[in-house]
This record gives sequence, structure tokens and C-alpha cells, in this order.
Amino acid sequence: MNGKGPRPDRQDVPHPHASFPDPSGKYLIVPDLGADFTRIFKINQETGELTSCANIASLPGDGPRHGEFKVTNAGLKYYSLNEVSSSVGVYDVIYPANGDGCLSLKRGQTISTYGTNVALGNITVKSAEVRIFGDFLYASNRNDTTFGKEKDSIALYKIQPDGNLAFQSLENSFGYYPRPFQINKAGTYVAVGGQTTASVSILGRDPLTGKLGPLVANIVLPPIGTYGGEDGLSSVIWYE
Repeated sequence: MNGKGPRPDRQDVPHPHASFPDPSGKYLIVPDLGADFTRIFKINQETGELTSCANIASLPGDGPRHGEFKVTNAGLKYYSLNEVSSSVGVYDVIYPANGDGCLSLKRGQTISTYGTNVALGNITVKSAEVRIFGDFLYASNRNDTTFGKEKDSIALYKIQPDGNLAFQSLENSFGYYPRPFQINKAGTYVAVGGQTTASVSILGRDPLTGKLGPLVANIVLPPIGTYGGEDGLSSVIWYE
């Protein structure tokens, strides 16, 4: 980085926040929250060594954190969860014609995790993770208390045939700082980890509408985290 980003409190240095392969297994995707880049590396299939490809710039101040791929009627799409701007970016996935070059991404849409007409960026809230199940995409919001004290939200979108997102609603996560969340294989329940409350909430899920609720079960796993400290519970996994 040549200098600090638009949000210097979160973008003072490079901050790679995740790493995962693309669907082909030939490239490694690394969202860099600090630098406003999605970094891409080509994987040598024989040695495992990495070669840097061109970085994909997000909108200034997006702070890309996590991502998911999905095949749509318009081809393969990449959905970037942006923590700093509390948004999801939709990108076309472009593979090299000769199979020997680099994967690239082209941004088409960026939409707030609070709705179509909401401006990007809010210094008091932070988006956390993104999940896709069928034609629905979910993004968790931390510290928005949309549903009351220690009850943050999960944004629900419908994935359109062209791959773009249509905002549907905010759903109650029944936890505070919902960093991790996972959908079971049947798509009927969602486990939400409230990071600061150190709680696991099990929510029903309607497979037809994608909506979440009611609250089926809740358990607290002490010790609870400290407000603003980002400690507490950091992962939930379905064992099926």
C-alpha cells in the first residue's frame, strides 16, 4: 500500500482476511480488507507454488473480507462480502482463453447489506460473512442492533437469473456480533454464532422464501466476549 485507505482505522496496512480456491482449484482468492484488493494467485498444480496475478480493485473503502462463487444463468459469479462498506459486490469470473493465464474478476454490482437505497459505509457497523444456499445469499451484520439490544441482523438477498442481487429483508440473528453462521445440508436450519455474546442460535429457515426464524434453540458458551474486542465465539460448524 502506498498509504492509508479511505478508512484509516481499518485500512492502515494490508489485511488479508481469508483465502480459498476458485471452483476450478487452479487459483487462490485472498480478499485484502486493508488494501481494497481481492488478490489472486495461480496455483502450480504440480508443486503447489503460487504466482501472483493482477489484483482486483474493489470500490474505495469497501474492505473485502470474504467471498463465495455461484454458477448462474449468466455464468460463474463471485460475491465479495465487504466489511468496511457493509456491502456485497457482484463480479463476473473471467478465465484465461488458453487456460494458462490468470483468472480475473469484473465488478458489475455493489449493494449495501441494508438495502438497495442505503449509502455504503457506516463506521459503527461491520459486515462479517457471506453464505449462499440455492438462489439465496446471506450476509451477517455486526453491531447494528436492528432487532434490539444484542440482536444484530443477517441480510437476505435473492440471486437473480443474471447473477445480480435483489435485497429482500433483514433477518434477526438472535445474537450480538454474528461473525460466523452456517446453513445445514437440508437448508432448513441456520446456526448463528454471536461472537461477543458467545452464543449459538439455531434458527429455522424457509427453503421457499429463504427467510429465517423462528428461534429454535440458543446456548451460551462462556466466556463471553468484550464489547469492541472481537473476542468470544469465532466459529460454528454443522456436524452432519
